[in-house]
Amino acid sequence: MRVSYNWLKQYVSTELDAETLASRLTFAGLELDEILTRGDDFSGVVVAKVLTCEAVEGSDHLHKLSVDAGGEAPLSIICGAPNIAAGQIVACAMVGAELPGGFQIGKRKTFGVESCGMICSQKELGLSEDHSGIWVLDEYFAGQEAPLGKDIVEALGLRDEVMVIELTPNRSDCLGMLNMAREAAAVTGGSLHLPEISYEEKGGPIEQAISITVEDETLCPRYAARLVRGVKIGPSPLWMQNYLLAAGMRPINNVVDISNFVMLEMNQPLHTFDYQQLKGQKIIVRAAKNGETMQTLDGKDRSFQGDEILICDGERPICVAGVMGGMETEVTDATTDILIESACFDQVHIRKTSRRLGIPSEASMRFEKGVDASNCDTACRRAVQLLVEYCGGVADQGVVDVRATAYAEGFPAKEVLLRPERVNQILGTAYTKEEVCGVMQALNFPYVEQENGLLVSAPYYRQDISLEVDLIEEVARIMGYDRIPATLPLNPSTGGRDAEQNLLLKVKDSCVALGLNETVNYSFISPKEADRLALPEDHPWRTNLLVSNPLSEEQSVMRQTLLPGLLHTAARNQSRRNLDLRFFETGMLFLPAEQEIQSTQPTEVLTLAMLLCGAAEDNWLHQTKEYDFYDLKGMVEGLAAMLGVGALGFARCQRSFLHPGRSAEISLNGTPLGVIGELHPAVAEAYELSGRVLVAELSLAPLMAAALQQGNKPHDLPRYPASTRDIAVIGSKDVPEAEIAAAIRAKGGEFLRQVRLFDLYDKAPIPEGQRSLAYGLQFRKEEGTLTDQEVDAAFQAIVEALSSEFDYKLR
Repeated sequence: MRVSYNWLKQYVSTELDAETLASRLTFAGLELDEILTRGDDFSGVVVAKVLTCEAVEGSDHLHKLSVDAGGEAPLSIICGAPNIAAGQIVACAMVGAELPGGFQIGKRKTFGVESCGMICSQKELGLSEDHSGIWVLDEYFAGQEAPLGKDIVEALGLRDEVMVIELTPNRSDCLGMLNMAREAAAVTGGSLHLPEISYEEKGGPIEQAISITVEDETLCPRYAARLVRGVKIGPSPLWMQNYLLAAGMRPINNVVDISNFVMLEMNQPLHTFDYQQLKGQKIIVRAAKNGETMQTLDGKDRSFQGDEILICDGERPICVAGVMGGMETEVTDATTDILIESACFDQVHIRKTSRRLGIPSEASMRFEKGVDASNCDTACRRAVQLLVEYCGGVADQGVVDVRATAYAEGFPAKEVLLRPERVNQILGTAYTKEEVCGVMQALNFPYVEQENGLLVSAPYYRQDISLEVDLIEEVARIMGYDRIPATLPLNPSTGGRDAEQNLLLKVKDSCVALGLNETVNYSFISPKEADRLALPEDHPWRTNLLVSNPLSEEQSVMRQTLLPGLLHTAARNQSRRNLDLRFFETGMLFLPAEQEIQSTQPTEVLTLAMLLCGAAEDNWLHQTKEYDFYDLKGMVEGLAAMLGVGALGFARCQRSFLHPGRSAEISLNGTPLGVIGELHPAVAEAYELSGRVLVAELSLAPLMAAALQQGNKPHDLPRYPASTRDIAVIGSKDVPEAEIAAAIRAKGGEFLRQVRLFDLYDKAPIPEGQRSLAYGLQFRKEEGTLTDQEVDAAFQAIVEALSSEFDYKLR
């Protein structure tokens, strides 16, 4: 919501500047996004008049102008705008002027003709997006002498500050300036000045001019209409145009501008019909018929499916309710009689229609969020008042107001009981009853004091208030969230993380401790990721779980691996010359259910992925080196050690997206966890990655289950000394080292505490095709000191197992 400070001050008295007021509103729950300053981002632009306009020889669109900018002599200016003409009052940027974006105006020659300034459009001055031609100011000075040479900001009153407020979904009422003014008055204590609506109704009875029928009151709970005759189409007053520009809307003419102004002021969209174009002087509100068509104001033929709401006259559809009007009853320069529609339509139908037809608008947005049905005729009367005052119209007598049965007797306020003691119980405050009453008064919420509290009548425009806690929130907002003390709940807390959530947090903390940076990517990925990963045609990851309403094809399937997100993140970093990368991500994978089990939901698998790329930082002690497989393997093993799950197994494997011979499957006690390896060069190229890229992906469920069962637990220091032995064995290179280490652990007996590989040697005099592996073994007995015989027995069992199972002999 763009809130003009000048406009807001028409309704509320305040001495606060825009920044302070915005701060107060933010603390009341209406968050400020930014403050835009109008009129201060350009200088040196004055009111001027085009005296002559001649075509430039040799150009098909340029004109040489003689311009009176209030100086001693006219200026010569070249202009290419299609709407330039002699006699116009224009905005002229003088030589030396500075326009938005730091653009400075200087003298220049075009086709040999010197230009001493520039005639500006609204877009060039940063006032709107209108760049269709130069800004013609004739209408602003109609009937008066234009102040040639005067600064245009002062001449037109353009200086303003626009507060851009981010509204929460429950505060759609603040899409209207009057309700925003109510908020400003409440938080500042300023007095509220709502517009007085009064005008003479000199025309005939409106009932004799128009009949209105609503076929389904659930589609349109209220439809009010008033008629103004004899209007003259022309420009709207300058102040109204300034307010519309500040709100981000382009002024059109007085009738359209009044309709938009009232919508922004009162949060009630209006529609104006050319009354003389209505067939049969009827308005019929009904559901569309399947296949029915009409042409909307944008010149497009629209076909309906039956779930839209149409406004029809006696013969045809003339408006898509709440979305866009039709060409047949459009207000044109020849229009003299205006029928004003102010209605309340079903939110769901408007939202669906707007989305399907692709016609989002300020009006449809308000109908989608819900408008105040009690405000329809008030807004209609406000529009009539302005049409009579600024368009020379004559108002017919009365209103045709069709209401749903529920509103036949009016719009009763919602009565909610508010107990001051409950306010303090919920907020942890000590507000007095008088302070709570003061908040209700500041909000203009009528109330009656009762023995058990305040019976508050919530205004109809505050659709977000229906319960006592809603009123308690109002007290918290207006009194100030910063006044709520930090207190502990009186009741025992039932919240907190469970064991698995704490363990997941420990996993993340451990990854950070290992030097990795956390990333968070979308769960939606592109189906093309399977091709980028070079997956076989029968790979299960190619069976996609489709998103029913994807934002784009790049986010149209649910991920079955975390790797694409990490790889894209790495590519974005490399493209910005951030080359040394250490990432991890935890998140859910979504695996499609088996085809024969149609009703089963997808399986969600909590997963961890890691990525290394580039090199570690060098220092005085260590030279930098590019990350390799063993760097990432060490991190994975380090994570396992931090979780206390024991040693992981690593066995050679082949994956299409990993480098052959530089990849392994990770397991824990025989349970597969995932894979680790260097990314295949072709896959790295597909993701536009350079250098060696190491990745690992492992399921966290079995890892966390093991950590919960056996993880690191507090224990006493050993009471008895350990016995250490080294063992060096020689055997074939074809036997994976992980299998050798696993056999040592399996045969080392109950006293073996640690197995550590500290040397690998495969050069002479070691025979070709063989290698020597040296391990450090640590034995310890918890109750008593180990004897040499006990250690020797365990050592001998290891030697025999390595010999029999792998033909590895003592060196």
